[in-house]
Amino acid sequence: MEQPIKQLVAKFNELYIQTRSKYLVQFPESKYITLTHAPDNKVVKLNDSMLNTHLKGDLTYGVFAGGYFSKFITFDVDCSNESMSRWITLRLAYVLETEYEIERDNIHVSYSGNKGYHVDLFFKDQVKVEELKAFYQSVVISVGKLPEGEIEFRPSWTQGVKLPLGTHQKTGRRCLFVDNETLEPFDEGDSYDYFLAIEPMSSEIVTDSKINLTNEQITEFEEVVATTDVTVNAIDLSGALHKAAKIIETGRLTESGSRHKVTYTLACFGNTQGWEREETVEVILEILHNTPKDYFSEGSTPEYWHKEAVRLVDYVFDQDKTVAGSDRPVKIHKSEILAVLNSGTFRQKQLAYAMLMTSKRYGNIFYLTVNTAMKMIGTNSRQTVQAAIKKLIESGFIEYHRKAEVDRARSLEIGQVRYKPNKYRLAFDKPKEDEESVKVTKEEDMIEVALKLCTVTEIRKHVKRYEFESRWREYVPV
Repeated sequence: MEQPIKQLVAKFNELYIQTRSKYLVQFPESKYITLTHAPDNKVVKLNDSMLNTHLKGDLTYGVFAGGYFSKFITFDVDCSNESMSRWITLRLAYVLETEYEIERDNIHVSYSGNKGYHVDLFFKDQVKVEELKAFYQSVVISVGKLPEGEIEFRPSWTQGVKLPLGTHQKTGRRCLFVDNETLEPFDEGDSYDYFLAIEPMSSEIVTDSKINLTNEQITEFEEVVATTDVTVNAIDLSGALHKAAKIIETGRLTESGSRHKVTYTLACFGNTQGWEREETVEVILEILHNTPKDYFSEGSTPEYWHKEAVRLVDYVFDQDKTVAGSDRPVKIHKSEILAVLNSGTFRQKQLAYAMLMTSKRYGNIFYLTVNTAMKMIGTNSRQTVQAAIKKLIESGFIEYHRKAEVDRARSLEIGQVRYKPNKYRLAFDKPKEDEESVKVTKEEDMIEVALKLCTVTEIRKHVKRYEFESRWREYVPV
């Protein structure tokens, strides 16, 4: 057995071992503990002798990602009901094969030793943990709601995963590989042969980029970058509002390998702004079609982008995912509210105020569709909105950043002319630094804000008598 053990240890090193300074150990009848080697402690680094011990079943070891990157991903199916664990695992493998086009030969399933399973994918290239987690989240969304239990992401720098082929120290069961279509376990010899035959696959199937880290980058990126937690409704991506605004202003992806992240972020952004689903998908596709091809992996197609955009937008809107920070107070200056009051009828003022708030929250250049504008001012009339936009442009409150531009790529894709959403920017003079201002929440409407910054006498100079009597009078203190 000596030669197979050496081969198995070498295979562990090839497929799983990313860092030797931090690892898990499960002692008999105990939970896992984390050991971290440091120059000033007596903890030894993970070594081949320990992997040998693991294979013999005397102790059980687990591994962590290498800080910022990993060469494998584990979907850890955790469920107290073994029958449900089987169902979830089979569903997961089916989704990976049919929706993500991962060949069955690249989907590797092992028994966890208790009541769950580990589903592993191995890669030829090191991949950002951030991107693997984004892929994991996408897959979990595709799997759908689970009757019970969960699918956990492994490994990261803070959450390790047990190596296969050892013994679960609490249950005494061997963690052997299983048939990925039936979940029938292989015997020990066949499980070893299966493991030794595993070949890593290209990382491009799960991400739009691969990472080749220098030693300096490895040192710089010590910790795993945290990404969206799919269990919460307020999506707090790092600088999500700023990134979304930058992407919208630029009109394309601003870094390679970010297609999935940008799609998800813009879906949340669109839901936060009150866009319709179809509008949100169109904005996402416009960004992707405008991005140079070398920002995507080979084989990443517009058809796939569209499918992913629809799926993620539906998920975000169904779960009402929003961007955290989108309700933060913003500063409104007196000259800005006066520009609003000078913008025409009451409806036109309402739309001007909504645009001002949109610009404050999401950037000077912003999308606005007629449907979204109708929601903003509480009308069912498209003509009212179109007339209001025309008036705001004529008065110099806003200007077009882009108007009636044909989306050539999308038009060719669907076989009919499709226009890109219009973009606007505020056109009036910026306020002075020392100008009077107030902090405003999204719950406060135009009238409340105007009364904070202006006297009634000032307001009446910019509001016609019938409008003041019908719209403003009830808000004015007696």
